[in-house]
Amino acid sequence: MQKHALVFMMTLALSASACLSGPGPRPDRLYPPPSQPLAPDRVSTLTGYVQFVDDRDVSELSGYLELLPGCHIIGTPSHMAAPFPAARSVGTLTTGRWTFALPMSAGHQYQIDVIMPTARTVPLTIRAHETDLGGHKTREFARVASAKDAEACKEEAAKSLPALR
Repeated sequence: MQKHALVFMMTLALSASACLSGPGPRPDRLYPPPSQPLAPDRVSTLTGYVQFVDDRDVSELSGYLELLPGCHIIGTPSHMAAPFPAARSVGTLTTGRWTFALPMSAGHQYQIDVIMPTARTVPLTIRAHETDLGGHKTREFARVASAKDAEACKEEAAKSLPALR
C-alpha cells in the first residue's frame, strides 16, 4: 500500500510542477531569430506526425514548431510506434513517408494526424489540417501527388504574403 501512496504523491508533485512551469511548451523556431519575438498572429505553428520540414530533419526537436508564413513541404516519418491492444504490446507500424505542401498562413496552426484504421480492411491514412487562432478547423490538405501540388502551394502562399506587410 505504501508503494501506491508514493506513486500517487510523485504523480501529484509532477503534475503540480507542470502547472507552475509556465504557459506551455515553447516552440522550436525554424527561422532566423528576429530582433524582437514575433506575436502568434505573425507566425504559423506545426505539430503532429512530422519528421521533415523543407528537407530539414526535425525529429530531434520538441514536435511543436514555429515557422514563418509561406509554402512549406512537410514529410512524415516512415515508421511509428503503435499499440497493439490484442497483443498487449507496442510494435512498429510502417506508414511510408507522406509529403504535404502546406501554404501556411500567419496565426494558423497546422497538424499532421495519423488516422488508425478501425477494421483490418480499412487502410491507414495521414491527414494535414489547418486551424485558426480561435481553434476552428478551416482546411484539410491532401498529400502531394505531383510537383504541380508543390507549385500550387508556392503560388497560393505568394499571393497571401503581400497582405501581411
